[in-house]
Amino acid sequence: MTRKGRKILINHTQNQYSPFRSFLKKFLKQRVAVISLGVVFFIILFGILGPYFAPYDPGRPVTEQYAAKGIDIENVTSSRVGLTGLLSDGTTVEQLPRLFFESENQRVAAARISSEGMMVSAYRQGTTTISIKAGEIGTVVKADVSSTEEEAPFVSYILIDPIAAPVNVRDQFQLEPKVFISDGTILETREDIDRFIEQYKDEDKKDDGFGKSAAEVETGLQFASSDETIVSVNENGLVEVKGEGEAFIKVSIDNVSTIHPISTAPVLEPILTAIIPDDTIIHLTDIYKHQTPSSLHWFGTDHQNRDILSRIIVGTKQTLLIGFLSVAIGAFVGTILGLLAGYYGRWVDSLLTRFTDILLAFPGILLAIAVIALLGAGLINIIVAVAVFTIPIFIRIVRASTLSLKEKTYVEAAKSIGVKDHIIIMRHIFPGTLSVMMVYLTMRVGTAILIGAALSFLGLGGDITAPEWGAMLSSAKDNSRNLFHPTFFPGLAIVITVLSFNLLGDGLRDALDPKLKE
Repeated sequence: MTRKGRKILINHTQNQYSPFRSFLKKFLKQRVAVISLGVVFFIILFGILGPYFAPYDPGRPVTEQYAAKGIDIENVTSSRVGLTGLLSDGTTVEQLPRLFFESENQRVAAARISSEGMMVSAYRQGTTTISIKAGEIGTVVKADVSSTEEEAPFVSYILIDPIAAPVNVRDQFQLEPKVFISDGTILETREDIDRFIEQYKDEDKKDDGFGKSAAEVETGLQFASSDETIVSVNENGLVEVKGEGEAFIKVSIDNVSTIHPISTAPVLEPILTAIIPDDTIIHLTDIYKHQTPSSLHWFGTDHQNRDILSRIIVGTKQTLLIGFLSVAIGAFVGTILGLLAGYYGRWVDSLLTRFTDILLAFPGILLAIAVIALLGAGLINIIVAVAVFTIPIFIRIVRASTLSLKEKTYVEAAKSIGVKDHIIIMRHIFPGTLSVMMVYLTMRVGTAILIGAALSFLGLGGDITAPEWGAMLSSAKDNSRNLFHPTFFPGLAIVITVLSFNLLGDGLRDALDPKLKE
């Protein structure tokens, strides 16, 4: 071959049209479809290798797995709270005398002494009030264990400015207590204190155990003297020194109290007057169920304390299995019936078309439920049910393509030379339907996953404890009003998966459309 001939041949080869290259060029121009393909590939990879990536065993409570992972349960469920003592001379101390802790509900949380001050440990979800006492001094904090309820503010502790010098007999002065609220507010006037207490009583009317409501129990600002012969105080906090000696005034609101020492002689050693906590509300984690999302469990845990992220990862395989197998079965049966209906026509077409119309008369989910009602619940039966409502879609699509392709010249030529029908169907007609089938295969996978999840949500799946996304939503629905994470993350996984397959199908449809310009 001459050099000129070789050059012409090379140019002819380079300019030769390639359907695959044209398809690829069109597809890569669609950024959304390319991103969706990456997401689909990532989801399929997780479905295959999910059990190796899952941080926890999806079928067991995480508390049973902490020891194997070197996690100390006490560090997760407990919190140390610093306590500072305020002395009568205005100085503070870290080392406090013997303290007494009382939890209103020890089934929720309890407190004990620690080197930093107080250790609060959680036992179950809820809130409880913890009283800290040292003699006549009382401070209140609240332990919030994974609670979703909004709590009203409460009085935590009371402070009174110390007296700089000894007092004299017949002296009178007004006590001005400062009330510290759990939300950080400081009440310094009697009007503000009384207003807050009235509001608090209105919001927390509960029985005290003796047939009295909170409105009837003495919860206002109270003043009391330890020795009326030395010092007296009225209900408004006006103090009068009556005799020589030492005494103290106790100022209290319910379980919260402070003392204010009064002496007619110099006091040699200051005494403890108040306990100041570093935190008035201690937020703790209930590790036995419904743990909120954290660094330990990114998606939180469910009602049986199983890691939701691990269950979503492992459940990807079962969810994709429902989607792929059901669509594959439906496409296989629907393609065969569609080819027969479109190629042979007459009574075959009429019979299959009426069959398709009957199936399409039912909404997809109702048709799937009817199949489950006949076959019973189970993973295999879900796949069959989803496949049944997929069949008529592919019958119509393939039939329409076959009716168009069988009129082509190359098909007529094959018939004229005596080629058998099954060879014509498989060799000349079926390949022409593949482009349309590829698009609908991709888009039907998303629909099949959605229907499969809906059936599992309705309790028509197999094992309800299995890590399948629809079953996870079903088991979490009873707590969806108070907790968002047990339903949000499985639902998000379904939305992302279905949306990715649908967008990928749209991209394939546009790329395979011969009328669409490059």
